[in-house]
Amino acid sequence: MTLLRTLRKGGVAAATSYKLILLMWVITLVMIMFVSVPLKSLLVNIFGNSMTVERFADGFDLGLAGDMGKPFLNLISAASTGGLLLMTAGFFLYTFFAGGFFASYSRAWGTLKTNAFIRESARHFLPFLKIALLMILIFAGWTFIVVGLPAIGTMTLLRGSTVGPYLIWIFFAIWLLGMPVWLFVSDASRRWVAATGSGQALRAVGAGFRALAERFWLSYSIVLVIMILNIIFIFLSMWFTAWSVPSNGWMIFLFFLATQALFITRLFMKAWRYASVCQKAAIPERGSNTK
Repeated sequence: MTLLRTLRKGGVAAATSYKLILLMWVITLVMIMFVSVPLKSLLVNIFGNSMTVERFADGFDLGLAGDMGKPFLNLISAASTGGLLLMTAGFFLYTFFAGGFFASYSRAWGTLKTNAFIRESARHFLPFLKIALLMILIFAGWTFIVVGLPAIGTMTLLRGSTVGPYLIWIFFAIWLLGMPVWLFVSDASRRWVAATGSGQALRAVGAGFRALAERFWLSYSIVLVIMILNIIFIFLSMWFTAWSVPSNGWMIFLFFLATQALFITRLFMKAWRYASVCQKAAIPERGSNTK
């Protein structure tokens, strides 16, 4: 199977599951609102109708922040806590949803109904969580070996040299080029669990590495292409949100719709990667021998 054909079939499968993507978006939006609404109330209580917000509009005013004293510290604490809660909840939520997506792309190709999607998500949550934790450990080791140790050695041996920063960028490029390997192994491992029904995380990761070894360059290229498109999309999204800050009610509403459309597109690209990896990873279906 060629790269373009795999990506095309994966894109079609992801587009077919648009209802599941929208469900994921709605639940994520509700989760964000649980944090943003109390934070907004805190902002209103601190600033009220004063001119403080206008003074912050031109940039962060350190002197004003110091004048606010304890309320500002409470705001920073609330924002930090809320961000940490969102990151933690998002990790568990997306791990949960991944079970439904991989079950859909492994056996039904995007035709799962909502109740079946939730059921499969719950069924695979624990195995997927174990795989995620294993891959985090592997990824942390990769980061330490490829970036951490060379960076420490470069700063120690080439301190004050103009060559050091360039070497660090080279190490970072190598680290980035290794990302598709770990993403593919993670996705193929979860595909194995969804297809076989086995909850053995270690065997799943082993199956993920075997799937990577089968036509390695095709496996690598699938994730690399989608990862590059994701990076470009993220930069364009950041540029849009930075330069399109609205100033009135209607523009704020349109800005909200535009950002949500960008977020839904981001979810689609994640589903596209899942579906494309499932196309490539030829794993035995449920009922096969997993012993």
